[in-house]
Amino acid sequence: MFRNSAKSSAMKIWFMSILVFCGMIYSFWISIGMEETGIVTSKRDLEDPDYYIENMVRRTIDENGEVRTILYADLVEHFPSDDSMDLRKPYLQLYNTAGEPWHVKSETGWVSSGNEVILLHGEVEIWRLDSEQKRMIQALTSELRVLPDDEYAESNEPTIIIHPSAVTHSIGLRANFSHNHLELVREVRSKHENKTSG
Repeated sequence: MFRNSAKSSAMKIWFMSILVFCGMIYSFWISIGMEETGIVTSKRDLEDPDYYIENMVRRTIDENGEVRTILYADLVEHFPSDDSMDLRKPYLQLYNTAGEPWHVKSETGWVSSGNEVILLHGEVEIWRLDSEQKRMIQALTSELRVLPDDEYAESNEPTIIIHPSAVTHSIGLRANFSHNHLELVREVRSKHENKTSG
């Protein structure tokens, strides 16, 4: 009688262990399936912003009271976990002591806590105007990393730089806005346009 009871208890424990194991496998399979279908892709997908701003304009000022940067965005969403912001249609103006500011525009963006880093995504456009408000230089790239305090930006993506008399293609871009200098990194190819007077 005792042996039958012990055997029955052992069978129940074995059966329950199998059920628990199968449940764990099923849960793991479901979580993998959710990630593969894009239902859960990142921690950000599970976090809601604590506030948002429409048509934001943010200015930074130097110690002399001069404007250093102006950041515009159609929509800003703030995330409390890391104090970062997502931007829709960001537009950045960077001022220095040498004339006209630099302009940088993209489809979306991200700003770190403290505004030390701005990541711009999608089609990124950089340009500067001359004294007649015509574009003297223009660069087209994507995935641009901007350090506003250092007046510096860089990209590892394909880049096109357009001058009035030349179009240059490269892989990678470095921009030193304080010295009004754009540097192409590698695989640089230029095409010059010869303008003849009529």
